[in-house]
Amino acid sequence: MLRGIFEYVRLYGPWGLNIVTGGIHEQKLPDFKFWKGSGVIANSYSREMADAIGAARLPTVIFDLNDEWQETCYALSHACQVQCDSVATGRLAADHLIQKGFSSFAFVGETNGINWSRWRKDAFIQRLSEAGFSCHIFPDPSPVQREWELERKTVVRWLRKLPKPIAIFAAHDARGRQILDACLAADIRVPYEAAVLSVDNDPLICETCIPSLSSIRLDVEAAGYAAAELLDKRMFGTLKRRAQKETKTYPPLEVVARLSTQTIHVNDKLVINALEFIRINAGLNIRVSDVADHVAVSPRWLEKRFECVLNRSAIDELRRVRMETILRLVRQTMQPFDHIAKKCGFASVNHLRKLFREERGQTMSACRGQALEQMIHDTANRRISSSAGAKQPQRNHRIQAVHLSPTGALPTAQQKVQKTPAAHRVAPSADVAPHTPAPTA
Repeated sequence: MLRGIFEYVRLYGPWGLNIVTGGIHEQKLPDFKFWKGSGVIANSYSREMADAIGAARLPTVIFDLNDEWQETCYALSHACQVQCDSVATGRLAADHLIQKGFSSFAFVGETNGINWSRWRKDAFIQRLSEAGFSCHIFPDPSPVQREWELERKTVVRWLRKLPKPIAIFAAHDARGRQILDACLAADIRVPYEAAVLSVDNDPLICETCIPSLSSIRLDVEAAGYAAAELLDKRMFGTLKRRAQKETKTYPPLEVVARLSTQTIHVNDKLVINALEFIRINAGLNIRVSDVADHVAVSPRWLEKRFECVLNRSAIDELRRVRMETILRLVRQTMQPFDHIAKKCGFASVNHLRKLFREERGQTMSACRGQALEQMIHDTANRRISSSAGAKQPQRNHRIQAVHLSPTGALPTAQQKVQKTPAAHRVAPSADVAPHTPAPTA
């Protein structure tokens, strides 16, 4: 989100930005006796923060304002808002899981039942209903049961009762991580007996889960851009425009598929254990005999079970998973090819080069170059889309301090320069606590 705000300021600033850092419960607005800001962009996590922002009587833009503070008795109810398109997000999740071939579905929302979590749930259920499916809903816990250590046992019992295989949609990444933790405690193997999909695509969560967590990527850069644009209107617009309350939405972009939704519907526990062993040790030089030893059967019996359940041999599965690991290392890292060969159990890098070319139809160098070009292209497209249609900026805005939360909408920048304003924003927390609102990745 901050990137989107910074992009707007780069085009239509300069603004002086005062970014409030810290955890969700540590962020505080500056003392207004000394800080003379002109506006606020914020995520509001508590009544105290909401009251402080309202008391400042500054132009304000809020991300995903919850139901309580939208009531007219609260000052924040008159603030501009930037909201995630939770309906589109819920429908995208349903479509993705339906395409994966699942027929049983479940939803786990944010513990406090906040509005964006409910909207995602309702849209998810509605899309499933249109396709002829029902959905199991985990009930919101009581206030005294919201701590994960207290709620965990209830989630484990609920998961065990669900039909298998089951596709589970979690309202956000931190909640998705909790569901993976509960599946492990319930001895439910992901993705073989349950698939888990969440929202936000926070790499600090998704890439560190075991297995890695599939997630819906939101256009948070666009969210930041939109928030800065709205604040600009409130600070520099006409009196009529300053008084207008506006709400903008930012969309989901795509499902970033990882291991937690890999389509492998298996009910055979022995094969599941073998597949898990292969996946975890894919980067090592393991053999079918090692897998057979792990599940305590003979290699010949293991091959028969694989042929029966997966319609392919254990050695084919080993090769497939190892090649996926090699492809990921080639595309997503800059490790030398001889290091990759050694790590994945190849005696010679030339052997790996030959095998890679036979499997992929291109060399390892060409594959890595293609991945780098795609990354550069995607980055350039995001920057172009951020400034598409923008007018030539006038850079005489002066803002002493700005507290920003990113949002996005395409430019219609306000270039009216009056006095030297200062905007202040409460930055979204970097915490990955489950209470973090949708736009916080």
